Amino acid sequence: MDDYIENDGSINGLLTTLDGLHPSILCLFLYQETGERKYKLAAKNMRDHFLGNDKKPSAFNKTPDGGYWHKNNDKYKNVMSVDGLYMIHPFLVRYGVMFDDKAVIDIATEQILLISERSFNIKYNLPYHAWNYDKSKSWANEITGTSSQFWSIASGWYAMALVDVLEFLPKEHPKYLTILTLFKKLAEGLKAVQNPDDGFWYHVLDKYDDAYNYPESSSTGMIVYAIKKGVELKLLASSYNAVANTGWMALKGHIKKAKDGGPKIISVAPGMGAQDNYESYLAIRPVSVPSKTKKQHAHGYIGVLMAAAMMEK
Repeated sequence: MDDYIENDGSINGLLTTLDGLHPSILCLFLYQETGERKYKLAAKNMRDHFLGNDKKPSAFNKTPDGGYWHKNNDKYKNVMSVDGLYMIHPFLVRYGVMFDDKAVIDIATEQILLISERSFNIKYNLPYHAWNYDKSKSWANEITGTSSQFWSIASGWYAMALVDVLEFLPKEHPKYLTILTLFKKLAEGLKAVQNPDDGFWYHVLDKYDDAYNYPESSSTGMIVYAIKKGVELKLLASSYNAVANTGWMALKGHIKKAKDGGPKIISVAPGMGAQDNYESYLAIRPVSVPSKTKKQHAHGYIGVLMAAAMMEK
C-alpha cells in the first residue's frame, strides 16, 4: 500500500473504475492496525474520489436513475455489473461505521438494492451478470435491460459483497433486513446450482449439466467464502456448512503445484464483461494460473485465498 500512499494520505494512480477502488478497504485495516493517520486520510481520499466532495465532484458517471457505471468508458456506458458491488460498498459501509459517516452507508445500501432490484431473478434466486439502463448494449434484454446469463464469477463477487456488508451494517439500519433477505435468497439459489456430482459451481451457474460448460475455481472459492462466513455470522443456517465444505473439497482438487513450487489453480474463467448469450460465455475457455500468457488472471488466486481464509481459520 505504501507504494501508492504518500505521508499526507494522497494516493498515486487513482482509477475511474470500480475495480480500482477495492484496495481502499486496506486503508481501513492498516489504520486500525497501526493508528497511522495517513491511512485514515487515504481512506477519506478514496471516499471522496468516488463520491466527490465540496471542492471536487465525483469522477464516476451514473445512469439516469443514479446507479454508478462499472467503468467510465463507452463499453460500460449506463452499465452496472453485480460484481462491482464488492469493489466499493463493503468499504463504504465499514468506513461509515468507523467514522460515523451515515451518508456513505446510505449510499452503499441504495446502490446494492438498485442493481439487485434490476438484476436479481426471483425464480432462480441468482443475479444476472449486468444491467444496461437504456438497453442499448447487444447483450441487454430489450424489456428488462439485463444480460442473459448467471455468470459464476459475478455471482461470487456479489455473494462476498453482501456478506461483507452485512458483517458491519448496523442491524437497525432501515435496509438491513432487505439486504439480509437478499443474501439468504442468494444462498438458496447458489445451493441449488452447486453440481452434486463434483461440488463445483460452474462457469454458467444453472447449466452445470452441459458437457461443454466447466467447473470454475475462482467463483467456487468466493462462494465458499460467502456461505461459510454467512454461517459463522449466523446469517445462514448451520446446514449450509455442508455446502461450503463440499465446495472447499472440490476446490482443493484444483490446486496443484506450479513449476516454481507455488500454487497452480486449474480451470479459471478469464475476467469478462457481459456477453451476448450462453454460447458467447462458453466460447471463453478456462485457463490456469499462473498463466503461460502475459495476462495472469489474478482473480484465480483470490477465490482460493478467500475460501482458505474461512475454511482454514
